[in-house]
Formats: sequence, C-alpha cells, structure tokens
Amino acid sequence: MLTVSYVIICFYLITIYWFIRKNKKLKKKNSNKNIIATITHDLKNPAIAQIRALELLLKGNFGEINDSQKSFIKDILNSCNTMLDMLLNMLWLYKFDNNKLSVNKTNFCVNDLIEEIFKENKLMFSYKNQKFEFNSTAKIFISADRMHIKRIIFNLIVNAINYSKNDSVINIDISISNNKFILIIRNNGKYIPEEKLKCIKDRNNVFNQKSEGLSTGLGLYLTNSLLELNGGNFICNSSKDGVNRFGFTMDLSKKNKNFIKKLTEQLIGK
Repeated sequence: MLTVSYVIICFYLITIYWFIRKNKKLKKKNSNKNIIATITHDLKNPAIAQIRALELLLKGNFGEINDSQKSFIKDILNSCNTMLDMLLNMLWLYKFDNNKLSVNKTNFCVNDLIEEIFKENKLMFSYKNQKFEFNSTAKIFISADRMHIKRIIFNLIVNAINYSKNDSVINIDISISNNKFILIIRNNGKYIPEEKLKCIKDRNNVFNQKSEGLSTGLGLYLTNSLLELNGGNFICNSSKDGVNRFGFTMDLSKKNKNFIKKLTEQLIGK
C-alpha cells in the first residue's frame, strides 16, 4: 500500500514541478498566448501520464495488489479522469470563444462513433458499475464535424454517469423523425428545475449555478456551444420522478435523406 501511495505522490510532485517550470518559461518569453489556454493544454500530458500509470497498477504490471488497494487506485483514477476531462473542456471552450474552432463537415455513421467512444473509455465508463442500453434500429448518418460530435456525445455520457446512481441503467437512444437525427441519453437522478436547465446556455451563470445533485457547468455549456456551431439543437428536460433527458437534434446526411426518400416512394407505390 505504501509503495502504491508513493508512486502516486511522485506523479503529483512531478506534475507540480513541471507546471512551475513551464510557467516560468512562459513569463520569460513574454508569450502573447493566453496563459490559461497554454497551461491547460500543457497539463494534459502529465494528466494522461498519471492515468496510464494508474491503469498499469490496476492491471498488476508492477506486482500484485489486494482489493483494498484496487479500490483506492480506482478512486484516484476516477479523479484523474475527471481532471483530464475538465482540462479538455476548458481547452475546447477557449478555442470556441476565440474563434479558433473550424467546422469540418463530413458524412459519418453515428452508431460507429458511439461504439468508438465506449471502446476508448471502457474503464472510465465502468467506474460506477452502470449498465448502458444503446437502442438503434439502423445505421444513421449525419453531416457535421465528427470530432465536435464525438466531444458532444462524450460529455453527455459523462454527465449521465456522474449524476446517476451506482448500478443504474443509462439509455442511449438514436432515431430519425421528420428528416432529423435525434439522440437522447436518459438517466435516473434527481429532478432539475427548469430555471437550472436554462443556466446551461447562459454564460454569465453557467459556472456559478448548481442544482441539487447536478452541476450545470462547463461540459454542458461547451456541448451547447458546439451544437450551435454545427447547426444542431440541444435537448434537456427533467421530470419530477427524477428521469433526466439530455441530447440533441441535427440534420441527416444526404445519404440518409436519399434513402428515406426512396423508401417513402416505394411504400406509396411511386
């Protein structure tokens, strides 16, 4: 146990030392870059290093560890993942606010993108032992910036995980209605009053407003901003029984629109 704690403490000390050195260099060079954005970007590397080291410890690469140690490391790993997620959201938001985000629209399959997100974040998403039910009747293609939509869906999933109970079920539904793609992530949590939900789109309140059991903060604000950039619409609602729904609508790709048009013509006998 002492060995594991020593390794973790060393990582944090190295991160702090590295951060101080980097900050001094920035001041000496009188960089014109925004210091918050620069430091946020540079802190990604030690954060990722910590996460990878903790994952190796959990796998037993440095020797056997008992259940108590595993639980301890998992808690720290979850905190590190949360920190990295926050850093990435801050960096994305900085680029958005300074018009540094370009939109590279392509046609891509949302089903494949969701599977990719789960594959890359398997350990992170399993922290609270929750079950995910992904409901889709067919492959759906949309026209948008794939990296933006990936960040949006990731943020929505993390939001559902954070504010759901352990061992609960989180539903991810994708569908088509009126030539629009619809994604809804549904989880069981606490009721969120309407005035709190409105804060998600309000820059002046987004970092201060908190509802009981839900922080309407950085991730959801960024999600709404990226959706506006890609021509999508944010969906958020909460019922008094504690069922919360977050998601978005967006235009289908031409591939899907043409398919629906042909199918409709066949059904009406044209």
